[in-house]
Amino acid sequence: MSGTTRRIIGFDRKIRLDWLDATAEWTAQGLSAAETRAQVARLLDGQVAGDGPHSARGKTMTVLLHVWMAVPDVAVPLRDDALTLLAGRTGRDRLPLHWGMCLATYPFFRDVAATTGRLLALQGSAALSQIARRMAESWGERTTVARAVQRVVRSCVEWGVLVETRRRGVFSPAEKVVASGDAVGPWLLEAGLLSSGRREYPLRGLVDGASFYPLGSTLSVGGVSRHPRLELCRQGLDEDVVVLKT
Repeated sequence: MSGTTRRIIGFDRKIRLDWLDATAEWTAQGLSAAETRAQVARLLDGQVAGDGPHSARGKTMTVLLHVWMAVPDVAVPLRDDALTLLAGRTGRDRLPLHWGMCLATYPFFRDVAATTGRLLALQGSAALSQIARRMAESWGERTTVARAVQRVVRSCVEWGVLVETRRRGVFSPAEKVVASGDAVGPWLLEAGLLSSGRREYPLRGLVDGASFYPLGSTLSVGGVSRHPRLELCRQGLDEDVVVLKT
């Protein structure tokens, strides 16, 4: 278990969709890192307390910037395409793109999403205590893990993809979100592939992946052949594999 305790959680704040929207917009405008950070700081002023990088506001800024601006190098092409896809979209039509970027940039978010999705598929609901217990098995028995799980789940409620039932701390899925546009499906496949940490992955595993539980038929294979960074390969008799081109 000692190896799990060294993993960086990162996504440990309750995040609002309008904050993600604003951070993406400023990134799309080509602002510098310092300018974007200053804009995000002003956005959170009066909404999240604290000063300095280790305060609640500083940590919230770090999450927002890591999702859309200071992304890992491998996710830069994904992010750049997402900024193009965001243009002209509003409201919940943007959520699949925010979701994909969170999966691709934060392994902790991906694992919480997948754990939640598996529980929802198995029993129709997911208790916060169940999610936290399963996350502790892979991320370590830490109070920081439990708190971060709660904040990711509360973010999902804020985003309208989970609904708290009459039983406190027990959640059911909201209506699935489907984004318009043929390019979103292949983009989400790439986001899922990057979140797996592998260069290739069985197509069915991505399409049916538990981490995509809030999304409806948006996640499809249509357009993969036209995607510049993905290709489909046949493995064995009947298994298609999505490969990230080098």
